[in-house]
Amino acid sequence: MVGMSSVGIGPVTVDGKYALILVHPTNSIAVAPPACKEHPTFKEIVFYTNCRAYEHDLPAFILPERRKALLKPIEKGRAANINDSYYQSLEMGYEAINSIRLGPLAYVNFRWPGFNVEVDIPYTTKYSHVAKELSLYSTAIRQLDPLSEFLCYYRIIESVTLSNGKDWISRNLIRLKKYDYGFLEFGTDTQLGQIRTKRTNIFSIYRNRALKRIEDLKNKLGGRSIADYFYYENRCGIAHGKTGVKEYDFGFNIEEIAKDVYILKLLSRIAIENKMAEKKR
Repeated sequence: MVGMSSVGIGPVTVDGKYALILVHPTNSIAVAPPACKEHPTFKEIVFYTNCRAYEHDLPAFILPERRKALLKPIEKGRAANINDSYYQSLEMGYEAINSIRLGPLAYVNFRWPGFNVEVDIPYTTKYSHVAKELSLYSTAIRQLDPLSEFLCYYRIIESVTLSNGKDWISRNLIRLKKYDYGFLEFGTDTQLGQIRTKRTNIFSIYRNRALKRIEDLKNKLGGRSIADYFYYENRCGIAHGKTGVKEYDFGFNIEEIAKDVYILKLLSRIAIENKMAEKKR
């Protein structure tokens, strides 16, 4: 999990059967069974990876013990070097994404410390009903460009609503202002060792940017609904190549959609948590 603090995971278990262990000095988190117990399946590891990516809003990927590049480069070379290079490049790519979103020295803290008491995170009970949506969210935060990220978040809303999402977005925009997204602590390496008088919640920053963008859009759209703009102009303009195409113009389109992403990110989280809540009823 690139971008997570290298400290902060105490005695934490998952589903009452696996321990989460931070592998120093890397960003990696191992999912370890008790002695003589079976290891988690690959499918479980993928699910847990998506859960942690969602909870911490960080790009995450699986690093196999026996590494094999999923895509072979054109350049020839020793298999071991190519395989190692593939995963090193993935990590550097996700570090670059975090530097763009959060800053080059930024990190987030693990949300469930468990410093003094044991903490168990019931991922399967909590998230199994939204496993597909968490996979889509995990994909979204691995995207470098705003066009792809916007489209990935929109897919989540389509998945939850089983529709084009316009009516749902119109109804739920008003919820952004007061919705409780939880607390995800943000910090920078320049703050290490300093006494901080106030903790920073990254979701509060996202909310402020989203609300500012909503006000700007109300002025710019001249009575046209934000939901229509998101669907017809952005979603369809990104996904399709016939008419009204949103091109990567290195300027206006990218700047505008990068601002829209904050709104859609938070809406997609509301959609996921709505679906989780419906399952409990």
